[in-house]
Amino acid sequence: MNQPRIVSLIPSATEIVALLGLTDAIVGRSHECDYPPEIQNLPVCTQPKFNPEGTSSEIHNRVTELLQNALSVYKVEIDTLEKLQPTHIITQAQCEVCACSLAEVEQAVSTLVNSKPEIISLQPNLLAEIWTDIQRVADALGVDGKSAIDLLQSRIDAIILKTKTLTVKPKVACIEWIEPLMAAGNWIPELVAMAGGNSLFGIVGEHSPWLKWDSLGRRYSIGV
Repeated sequence: MNQPRIVSLIPSATEIVALLGLTDAIVGRSHECDYPPEIQNLPVCTQPKFNPEGTSSEIHNRVTELLQNALSVYKVEIDTLEKLQPTHIITQAQCEVCACSLAEVEQAVSTLVNSKPEIISLQPNLLAEIWTDIQRVADALGVDGKSAIDLLQSRIDAIILKTKTLTVKPKVACIEWIEPLMAAGNWIPELVAMAGGNSLFGIVGEHSPWLKWDSLGRRYSIGV
């Protein structure tokens, strides 16, 4: 099998590809990808349609305005993809405001003339599903994924072994966004529990919730 030509449109996917030993096969990246360091000079294939500078409240309002007008939040640089001729594009279907959506990538790929890359979309909600996604990426790229997954799992197991005898579990608030306030969900509460903590807000396997408090100081969720 010829070495693939990979475009990664989300930082976590770039790190997965690097974990699998294929950093040299990455030919393009998203505007957010910055690790491993050697990919930082690669062509950038996405751009935000909003100004990413400012307070969390300002950024939230800009993104909300785009969504309310039924506009996508990011732009796929189709001309750049055309020049790169990738064999594989890795994206996500987890969150339409975190990175380019699967629909946006599919639309961009449908217009390409010089290549018809395979699209690999990641959508984990649990830690185990991250392992599944790593294996899916490995299978698509024709490399071994088991050894990389086993290494990660061994690190997790070592942490659990160290923390399982703790009698006092610290209360941990994992916050994804400041204004409006958002707690971390999905697999983050799992990681907190493995590390010996008690995650206060997020629920394992569920998307990150926006948080508010009523006049009596009682917390409640206002959706995802």
